[in-house]
Amino acid sequence: MARSVDQGSGAGGAVKAVGAMVFIIVMALVVLLVVRARPASEPYDPRSGQPDGARGLVLTLQDSGADVEDTRDVPGTDRVATERILVLEDRLDDEQRDAVLDFAEAGGVVVVADPDSTLHGGSDTDGGAVDVFGSSASAERRDPEQERNVAPGNCTIGALTDLRGVFVPNGVLFPVGPSEQQCFTDPTDGPDAASHSFVIVRQFGDGLILGLGDNDAFVNRSLRRADNAGLMVSLLVPTKGTDVAFVIGRGASPTVRDVGSGDDTLRDLVPTWAWMSLVLAAVAFVVFAISRSAREGRIVSEPVVTPIAGSELVSATGNLMQRARHASRAGWLLLSRLHRDLCHAHGVDVNAPLADLDRAVSERSGVAPGETEHLLRRTVSDDTSLVDLTAAIDRMRQQVFGDVTASERFRTDRSGSEPEPPTSLVSTDERVTTS
Repeated sequence: MARSVDQGSGAGGAVKAVGAMVFIIVMALVVLLVVRARPASEPYDPRSGQPDGARGLVLTLQDSGADVEDTRDVPGTDRVATERILVLEDRLDDEQRDAVLDFAEAGGVVVVADPDSTLHGGSDTDGGAVDVFGSSASAERRDPEQERNVAPGNCTIGALTDLRGVFVPNGVLFPVGPSEQQCFTDPTDGPDAASHSFVIVRQFGDGLILGLGDNDAFVNRSLRRADNAGLMVSLLVPTKGTDVAFVIGRGASPTVRDVGSGDDTLRDLVPTWAWMSLVLAAVAFVVFAISRSAREGRIVSEPVVTPIAGSELVSATGNLMQRARHASRAGWLLLSRLHRDLCHAHGVDVNAPLADLDRAVSERSGVAPGETEHLLRRTVSDDTSLVDLTAAIDRMRQQVFGDVTASERFRTDRSGSEPEPPTSLVSTDERVTTS
């Protein structure tokens, strides 16, 4: 016996697997873009509230009356009169360093807190600088004289003479000459560094570049200690309303504000390997789809079965019953159909006594009393009596329903099952005979 193999389920499963793979790839790309759009904060980031961030310094300057702007670009020389520059960590390129020098030369004030920067001109430890280390920060607040590890000493910078000292976590004191401006020259422990200073001043053109020996002193975890915050306020906010440009440089990692900026398009930002992966995945999917859709052998056309009309089905059923000598069964089917149609037309339950149905038909359709009950109780034993019964049913239908004949009513249900006869229509012997 030939069997048909259902190949649709296998192909459907493969398509679902490929769809799931594509969904995973798309979600992975979305995750990568989201992670790229929200990078982790770096040390000295003016927007970071982490212990090594500089958000506290920005808030302190703003509370002191400054208008602080963090930027990657150096302000122009036209703003030297109203703005001061802060470089907490030197991540500037050569072009930006030249712009900082131009800003100072035009009369601006620049504060460089990175001891390793070349902008302030201070020497490192190989050039005579002295290392200064501080203990870890404590949650207990103490007097600035107790928290400081570098005292003002011989302070010749007028804006800083009222400060009581700074806490330097890990920095240096730059070597200075007797005639140079200086402040915070006396470390509380370590070697004698009277000729060294935490703050140095470099005259450049008409402006000033001030160098500080440690930028860690101004991050969130150390800003509150000693007079670290007061040092920055004194240098950057001489009067309320001063603008402060917090220059982070182009070498810093992108921040949330940088996402979507620039002239690069999405095609420029996505690496080549990502595009190639998408192309290869698309090609692999097309090849897989072609391989799964191929059919072996030639295409065979199958004829469509012609539907049988209702009248032809009735005729075929009648012919079969006639050949099988089932006149009694055919009569029973005709009477069952008539009984059900009369009950539906006159609102009588199909299991009600035939006397009730006869009464309803005679009152509403004008049929003589007793005629309906007599017709429904007739029996068929041969073809002749079947023909007589068919004629009687046609007359009944003509009188009750109009011009509907018994041949048009003689058919099986759509499901192919024969109607179940009501208990009031046939006797027990008749049920046994028909079954």
